[in-house]
Amino acid sequence: MKISHTLISATFLVALGYSDMASAHNQSGTLGSAASGAVATDIYSVDCSDDGSGAPAKLFAQVKDAAPVLAPTVSIQLTKTLGVKTESTAIDTDSKDGDALYSTGVTLTPTVAVGGGLGSYKLIVTKSQSAPIVKGIEIYDAQFHCQTATGAHTGTNWVMKQNQ
Repeated sequence: MKISHTLISATFLVALGYSDMASAHNQSGTLGSAASGAVATDIYSVDCSDDGSGAPAKLFAQVKDAAPVLAPTVSIQLTKTLGVKTESTAIDTDSKDGDALYSTGVTLTPTVAVGGGLGSYKLIVTKSQSAPIVKGIEIYDAQFHCQTATGAHTGTNWVMKQNQ
């Protein structure tokens, strides 16, 4: 049985594309609906683990507000909770809608009180409400990386928990 070089090349490129997406730690999404101008929030659970690169100490994240350019802003925030204790970053907003640049980014380096860097974080992406209320869907791309204390990448897995 003869297999074409085109089929082999296409299969390789598809596999390479999936591996690039997995290593990039990017998550695209949409916030809101075409008929609403209400605040909308997507929430992801991000799990930081030691994949042999070292123990995770922190999570870095930033967001890009993609076209279409609308008045609401897109922001990102990180939190980590253990029991009744929660630690959070400031809210980081993409200052220019529709360009190729991400927001400046936020880093959460959790203390022992919330379990340190290992474990689950909450990554929150929010569409603001503008005045006057502008209806429409905001499209975003979130970029995030679990890191050691020295900035080396560690195991990063995530799952969507809320989609508005």
